[in-house]
Order: sequence, then C-alpha cells, then structure tokens
Amino acid sequence: MVNALTLIYSLTAVMAVQACKQTCVFVEDTGNHCTYNCVHACKDISAQQARNTFLTALIHAGHECSELDTSGVKCKKVNKFGACSGHYWSCGDDC
Repeated sequence: MVNALTLIYSLTAVMAVQACKQTCVFVEDTGNHCTYNCVHACKDISAQQARNTFLTALIHAGHECSELDTSGVKCKKVNKFGACSGHYWSCGDDC
C-alpha cells in the first residue's frame, strides 16, 4: 500500500518544479562575453521586466553586465563570472 502522505508530497514537488519557469537563459558564449535572452514566461512579469531583474541581480553580484536590445543581457566573461550556463533567471511559484 502506498503511503498517502508520501504520494501527496511527491505530487506537490512535481507541481512546484513545473510552476517555476526559466525566464532568462544562456544563449551564446563568445569567449569574452555571455549573452542571455529573456522571454515572457510568467503572466505577471514581461520579458523586459525579467531582463531588468536578472540584470540588476548580476550587477549586484559584482558582474560587468549590460542591457542588450529589449530583452537581452550581455556580461563580460571573467574568471569570477564562471560558466555562462550557470546563470539564469526563473519566475513562478517556488523559485
């Protein structure tokens, strides 16, 4: 027999993962820069708002980043930045 509490916990965990959507994702590594694109993934935040939030977080973390078009971010790749693919922004429940 399956423990009901375990089953409910498992279903909740799966739903939480599905609710959290990647909004800003890695697009390209030029060797010197990393570029990211943000999309309208959650109904309460536009792609530009997601970009601005992601950009602000990167700058506050000490990275050299700037706006790229209306929904992109470009960051200078230095040792402290790490791998381009290690940076992203998500929106939704339980992020």
